[in-house]
Amino acid sequence: MASSYKDVENLKKAALDKDSCGTVCMIPWEGMAVTMRNEIRPCCRFPGKAAVAPELYEEAFKGLRQNMLAGVRDERCRKCWEEEDAGIPSMRTRANIFHGYEFKKDILTEKPRKLTHIELSLDNICNFQCRMCGSQFSSKALKRDVWLQDNHPDVHIEPAKVQKSRYETLKDMNIDWSELRSVKLLGGEPFMSPNFMDFLYFLDMRADVSKVDLEIVTNCSYKMPEEMAEMINEFKFLRLSGSFDGTKKINEYQRVGSNWEEGLTNWLEYRDLLTKKRMVIHQTFSVLNVNTIDESLALYEPHCDSQSWSYDEYQLSFLCAPDWFEEWVLSTNKNEKLRNIFKKRVHDDEKWKRVMRTIYALDEFHETNIEEANPELARLLRINNKRRIYNHKCNGDPDCFYCNMYQEVI
Repeated sequence: MASSYKDVENLKKAALDKDSCGTVCMIPWEGMAVTMRNEIRPCCRFPGKAAVAPELYEEAFKGLRQNMLAGVRDERCRKCWEEEDAGIPSMRTRANIFHGYEFKKDILTEKPRKLTHIELSLDNICNFQCRMCGSQFSSKALKRDVWLQDNHPDVHIEPAKVQKSRYETLKDMNIDWSELRSVKLLGGEPFMSPNFMDFLYFLDMRADVSKVDLEIVTNCSYKMPEEMAEMINEFKFLRLSGSFDGTKKINEYQRVGSNWEEGLTNWLEYRDLLTKKRMVIHQTFSVLNVNTIDESLALYEPHCDSQSWSYDEYQLSFLCAPDWFEEWVLSTNKNEKLRNIFKKRVHDDEKWKRVMRTIYALDEFHETNIEEANPELARLLRINNKRRIYNHKCNGDPDCFYCNMYQEVI
């Protein structure tokens, strides 16, 4: 959610004031998110399977708005509830301040209001193959996902081909842009998209961008031309979210194709080129790097105005992990949000096997080694998984790397 907050204290105030807005979030009234399938949902955190065709949007989420007015916590909004329960400002609390909930709460009905916020991925063009991501959001990952489907169907990766421009959908919708105040752009990688500047000009012709807050999520791999910076600086305010996932070695392992030093250098250059801005570093934690969460958050603190983080719920999720994994991670990390998230963990042996298969299948494709990126994790997998060989065929080769990974450590 784009925001013109100037300091962290306002965000803290939003968290403290969460009870004053009950269970209402202004986004289902005044916002929408366009999915990669050109369907509509309230926001990027809302489950993708709940998205609907543009013409069905108003009616499809009437029940959600009714529940919010009735004080019901909708399960589909649980990521915000998790953050608020841990005392952390959520997308909901930020949205309610930005959209002026206090001034509108008495006039809200089940009907949506004029659009003030929209978020979308312009396309899936990207130069990274992040392990927790897929070809739906990265064109670079398509070859990998096809290979995984052909060679390791048991990891259940589905290749996806995506239409090259998302905002064509917006052109066909009867949208009144006059009240637009916030735009969030996701990836692919927006800065390398051929649609990025076109979309900014598209907005400039339909809305007063000097009144519009812009949020951009970037992998920081692209050097920003002056023309791009000048156009972005026309907007009222920028919330730039840079994606990094831990320390150098684990970041480059999880975010395949990244160069940590170059990314951080570009990030600092963005800070110099852009004017009215908030610089936010966002990290995604998975089985591969969650054991480093405290260290990772501390690493980036000097380089941004604030931080945010999320966790993988799909192919590399730690929510299906066995007990030892939670005990190990929490023994060295004190993050309160993480502790609350682990309360949802339910060990599922089949899902955990799939996570293991995915780790080693991706290592096979990329010719990488989890041992080098996160040696402590690799060591504990050897100890705790013992002889459970989930990923390969070797004809009993005594020097097989994967067999050795699962030999009992004495």
